[in-house]
Amino acid sequence: MTDVKAATDTSGMTDAVAAPQTAITDQAVGVETVGTSAARELGFSILFLVFALYILFPLVGVFLFSIATTWFETVLPAGYTLDHVTATINDPLFGQTIGRSLIASIATIVVSVVLMTPTLFLLHVAAPRMRPIVEFLCLLPFALPTIVLALSLIRTYSQKPLVLSGTPQLLILAYVVTGLPFMYRALDNALRAIDTAVLSEASSTLGASRWDTFRRVILPNIGPGIMAGALLVFSVSFGEFTLSSFLVGDAWKTSGVWTVAIWDDQPHKTTVMVVIGFAISWIVSLVILLAFRKRATIELGAR
Repeated sequence: MTDVKAATDTSGMTDAVAAPQTAITDQAVGVETVGTSAARELGFSILFLVFALYILFPLVGVFLFSIATTWFETVLPAGYTLDHVTATINDPLFGQTIGRSLIASIATIVVSVVLMTPTLFLLHVAAPRMRPIVEFLCLLPFALPTIVLALSLIRTYSQKPLVLSGTPQLLILAYVVTGLPFMYRALDNALRAIDTAVLSEASSTLGASRWDTFRRVILPNIGPGIMAGALLVFSVSFGEFTLSSFLVGDAWKTSGVWTVAIWDDQPHKTTVMVVIGFAISWIVSLVILLAFRKRATIELGAR
């Protein structure tokens, strides 16, 4: 009895000593975890700051040069003026070239969405084995130099039965080709994320046609993919120079062609055009984002 009681007392004393030690160990581990998390967040913050400076530093330099009076041998411009901005906006070619670039970019987005969205839907539902071939064809423009594409289009569409050389239609067609990889990847990822085949089978089981399935089931769920593809296509086509220069040139001068043309004689106006083009890209991106967000909010409220 005495031995059992002594063993019990010893066990109790051991547990009493071990409990504070366990609490201290857990507290130390918690402090170490908090310290590691704080160090990781600090590292990410520094990395993000370096990346932001790397991206913004050239843009700030271009903006300062666009409003500088002179800037040659000093760290900052000698003075600042808005005369270059005023002269650029008042130039008759400013509105024309910006308008043509917007028309070409928006038309490219419309054609790309109308062409690629139903095609990829049918590919996922009716012909999934053809996906590698279609993917290869859509990603092929990545490996095709822009000059080669331009010369090929000029050669192909400069003779009957279809003569499009020197027309905006040919430029939009070229933009659609160069934007294929971006639109394909965005739509393909969106369709794979929602499991299009399963949704299509469920919809057909309930009596919906393939068109109704595409219009009422698939389209509302791939809105973010369409939005991402539209943004990428716009960024590729707006302000583009090589295709515009070769395919239309001065006959339908876009902002990219005009920006390069005035560089030698009016470099300040060139930088103003770069800043304005960047601002337009941001504005269009925000409009597209807000439009899709508003549509998603309306659909969610309707449900």
